[in-house]
Amino acid sequence: MEKDTVVERESEFLNLLLETEDLAEKKAKIYSKLLTEQSLAEDMKNLSERHTERKERLERILYGKKCSNKKRENDSEDGNED
Repeated sequence: MEKDTVVERESEFLNLLLETEDLAEKKAKIYSKLLTEQSLAEDMKNLSERHTERKERLERILYGKKCSNKKRENDSEDGNED
């Protein structure tokens, strides 16, 4: 039974990381469009792309393949995410 608990905890932790990467990606993308300093805007765009890459890797770990936002949204509506 302990093994299931550990797997559940790992899954919850990975979901939390995925949500964090998603928010960080969105925030960096917004900043990249709002900043007037071109070099900072470019840095934010690059940061957003790195968050996207990490988010996709986490999705592959959690779901076994590249997963769209639609799949994650459906999972959270069904109660499968938490």
